[in-house]
This record gives sequence, structure tokens and C-alpha cells, in this order.
Amino acid sequence: MAEFRRLLRAIPWRLIDLDQAGIGGELPEPGEGYAENAAAKATAACLRSGLPAIADDSGIEVLALRGWPGPESARWLGPDAGDADRLRALVDEVERRTPDDRRVRYVAVVALARPGAEPVLARGHCDGVLVAPRGEAGFGYDPGFFSGDLGVTFGEATAEQKDRVSHRARALARLAESELLQWSAGYR
Repeated sequence: MAEFRRLLRAIPWRLIDLDQAGIGGELPEPGEGYAENAAAKATAACLRSGLPAIADDSGIEVLALRGWPGPESARWLGPDAGDADRLRALVDEVERRTPDDRRVRYVAVVALARPGAEPVLARGHCDGVLVAPRGEAGFGYDPGFFSGDLGVTFGEATAEQKDRVSHRARALARLAESELLQWSAGYR
């Protein structure tokens, strides 16, 4: 939520999380793709709250492994694995299977759902190289995602640096370009 607040600070919205909207709990991720999951989560939050809702789905893709783990990035190692476990296992898997090609891509799809309307989707990505973990910032795979744009891992980058080039920032920027966000600004 903090990342969304930073990235959408120019939009005149009062952003609230699920608990503040009175609909705490998990939102569905029924699909095999980012777009389906983002749309399902935003639609569920919108229907439960009666307010416009933004949700995303994101993941890391190893290009040499045809985009794996992709939308399963948070789940592929099982429900008990933490961020550090998944990163360590992914680095090990890439070293074992494709040691000469460590190119990765972060992908995010952001969905805006409004009462009585179909969700609007925007996609963003950023390319990098998978490296041994460096830095403590961010979350998920950030310490192992080396950004050529920044010259550091997302784990070493400041929030402001990451916000300039991240997959989520790019998806939200595309969504913000739409007139729908201007329409929704009335729901402050």
C-alpha cells in the first residue's frame, strides 16, 4: 500500500486499504495470468466496498525459462516459503538450468474497477539480471533484481529510485494517463 501511495501521490485520491474499507481479508487470484488476477482482485474490492478499487498482480519472469515463475512468483515454492527462501531458490534454479542467461523481467498489471463498469487494465515491465541478493530495501525478489537502468539491485535502491523505473510504477503511469483516473478523482 505504501508503494501505491507513493506512486499515486499526484492523483487527488484518498487511498484506503482493505481494512479501512471494511472488507479486510484476502482477495481472489483465480487465474493463471496477471491480468485475470488483477481484474478479479480489483472487482472483488469494488463490489465489496462500493468504491473504485485498484489492485495489481505481479511477478518475476526468467526469460530463458519462458517466463517462469511468472504469476506464480509468490507461490511456486509453497505456502510456507518467505521472500528470502524464494529468491535463494530462484537464484539456485537459474544457476542450475541457465547459468549463462540470467535475464529477468518484472511484470505488473494494475486494474482499476469502478461500480457498474468493466475493469481497466494497464501493464508495465522492467528488465534486469538475476544476481545474488544485495541490499535490504524493497520486498520479494528485489535484492536479486539488478536494474540496468539504476546500476544497482532494487534491494539497494531507494524507494524514489525504484519508483522511477519499476514495473508497478510503469503500469500505474499508464493507468494514470487514462481519463478514467481523472473521473475517479471525485471519490476522494
